Amino acid sequence: MRVWRSAEGDALSLAILLGRGLPSADDTLGLQRWGRDFAQGRGGGLIEVRADTGDQGAVRLIYKRLQMPAYIFTGMLFVPDTELTWVWTVVCGERGTTGLREAVVTTDLFEKGLLTIEDYERSWAQDPYDPTYGGVDRRVLRFVSDDESYDEGFPDHPLSNVRRVLADLPSSVRIEPVVSER
Repeated sequence: MRVWRSAEGDALSLAILLGRGLPSADDTLGLQRWGRDFAQGRGGGLIEVRADTGDQGAVRLIYKRLQMPAYIFTGMLFVPDTELTWVWTVVCGERGTTGLREAVVTTDLFEKGLLTIEDYERSWAQDPYDPTYGGVDRRVLRFVSDDESYDEGFPDHPLSNVRRVLADLPSSVRIEPVVSER
């Protein structure tokens, strides 16, 4: 495993795991269940999981967990190879003033009439694929403001940074097959 840290304390790591423990990239429901279980097992709530087209079965996963008073966002890119899986992980945490993205998006949606108090209470925080899921603390479930469409308005937010790094990895890194010396 290799780990790199930014001056702000964010981390990027690479681990190589034996085996291919991922569901098939074609199994959307299986990926969603796996991603939800993965996040829950780490005390977090799933933000998104998806197969990346063109990356030979690569899977991208993002979840968040609460480390009071801030959220920590973790993004992972799983790239399966013949007998192993390359796992890139990026971890970015909120610092300083927190909750700005949530407050601005909430206010904007209320002002535009796109969100009511009832909507907020019922669906602001929920699993992205199963609105009835309640396996983790509601505070770590995916917020409406966690949607990728808001990243452009908050380019320095940790979640935006996680998504940007995960999107850049496939074109920035070349993984060559491991050749066994026998």
